[in-house]
Amino acid sequence: MFAEGTPPGRRMLSCLALSSLGLQVPRASIRASAATAEATTDVSTAEVAKLFGRFAENVLHLDRTVGACCHSACSDCEWRMPDGGYRWDVMKAMQPKWVGCYRERDFEDQRGSHAPKWATTLFADSDDIGRQEFVERLTGMEYAEAMGPKGKVLDAMPSDEVVDLFWETLAGSDAETLSFASMRERLQSMSLDENRDGAIGEGPDMIVWKEFAKGMGCKPFDRF
Repeated sequence: MFAEGTPPGRRMLSCLALSSLGLQVPRASIRASAATAEATTDVSTAEVAKLFGRFAENVLHLDRTVGACCHSACSDCEWRMPDGGYRWDVMKAMQPKWVGCYRERDFEDQRGSHAPKWATTLFADSDDIGRQEFVERLTGMEYAEAMGPKGKVLDAMPSDEVVDLFWETLAGSDAETLSFASMRERLQSMSLDENRDGAIGEGPDMIVWKEFAKGMGCKPFDRF
């Protein structure tokens, strides 16, 4: 797809640009570019962290069919995978760290349900959102310090530049609207997880800071 010697950052942006035009781009191309890219934007890592802090949460709902597990490496555990990991129903953390890549998962029992903040805020009334409303709802979301970024955000209001970059990454610079399905697909394309099916076959279930930052074209480990 790309000529030999094409810089990784240019490959990543090209993949996202082609995808935003509705052209089929292998997910592996986007993942490989995200994994190897250097910074491809002048927008600072601190600005991108302001977006991540609005989306990241400390809970994920994964597979409702998974039952109670002590996660103590029992040899006969039915929820343990061949590589030593586990299947999970609900994952929780002390600090926000995940951006869920689903609309809502309701287990219909004592474990309750979960809908990612970005989904309930940006797509509360419709499956599509216009650019101006997207900006207003995004900037109106509460910021919370999340796990991953290497610094402390002093002014949590994101700049126009990072908001524009986010829109272009998700929808394309000339797009007037963004759908829930498109945003979820763009977020999932940032995931570096080799399991592309996720817990229940809907694609990657979440992304973390490193993936989000690289997907936005900045260096995740830059200190600010």
